[in-house]
Amino acid sequence: MIKRLLLPLFLVSSPILADSGSRLIASGGITGFEGTAGGGITPWAFIGGYTSKEEIGYSVNAQYLSLNDYTLTTAGASVSLFDRVEVSVQRQQLDIASGLTSNVFALLTEGAITNANSATIEQDIIGAKVKVFGDGVFAQDSWLPQVAIGAQYKKNRDFNSSLFLPDGTIPLPNTGVPMLLGAKDDSGTDVYVSATKLWLGVPAGFNLLTNLTARYTKANVFGLLGFGSQEDDSAELEWEGSLALLISPTTAIGTEFRTQTNRLGGLAEEDTVVDAFIAYFPNKSISITAAYVDVGNLPLQESSTGFYLTVNGNF
Repeated sequence: MIKRLLLPLFLVSSPILADSGSRLIASGGITGFEGTAGGGITPWAFIGGYTSKEEIGYSVNAQYLSLNDYTLTTAGASVSLFDRVEVSVQRQQLDIASGLTSNVFALLTEGAITNANSATIEQDIIGAKVKVFGDGVFAQDSWLPQVAIGAQYKKNRDFNSSLFLPDGTIPLPNTGVPMLLGAKDDSGTDVYVSATKLWLGVPAGFNLLTNLTARYTKANVFGLLGFGSQEDDSAELEWEGSLALLISPTTAIGTEFRTQTNRLGGLAEEDTVVDAFIAYFPNKSISITAAYVDVGNLPLQESSTGFYLTVNGNF
């Protein structure tokens, strides 16, 4: 019965697929903007790529997110070992338009400085994920999901990078945007647990994926605005979720959410992040995902919505 459900919805006849691993197409998800396999903004318990218990796989990824005066570009690579362990590295770059930095300086200096250059915030992420138990695809006779634990070490490279004015002067030496907004630390480690289940033939003959992730973190805007604050340096439990429907053997649509704790307040007050996406898996070697993302409030940009694109390649 399981095989009859899988064949029309997952398998694509092509001799090149054997080189990309033995698991079913789309079962590795995509690579999110933090470098971990799953959805675009939250990890899943599935190990990335298509490796079986006897195989090692590799993947590369790139993402682009446009949020009006903010632009986020990310890229990275990962290794998947025996459908059990996933290790990843990711570089993120957030570009902030000069109009926003000028307004921040104007507010903080009570109008003494009204013109500033654009700013860039870079962050490195090293991630690891281990499958603990369960099989979220083939164990259809059980309601138990596949469960994985993971960690992401994040290092903000521009926490104390000086901001230059157009005339070359530095009004606040060794003070970057995260520090300027009140963040306390330039690095932190997120720890998370994900539970993922693919329900074959549900609903109406389609396949439905459900995922819930609990994350323990003190990151501000994923760490791009540093970690903790002078008033609140404690980590908090955040919740993330994904719901995806495979509407064809190569296409999935879905939605995600990710909560955030508001530590910095003021200009950097945080909201829950949500998205709606469509993912295309033409074969096991590549996937392309487009999404509409609502980040909510960002400094001096109360409604931060935009277009997200990610491309992932497996080897």
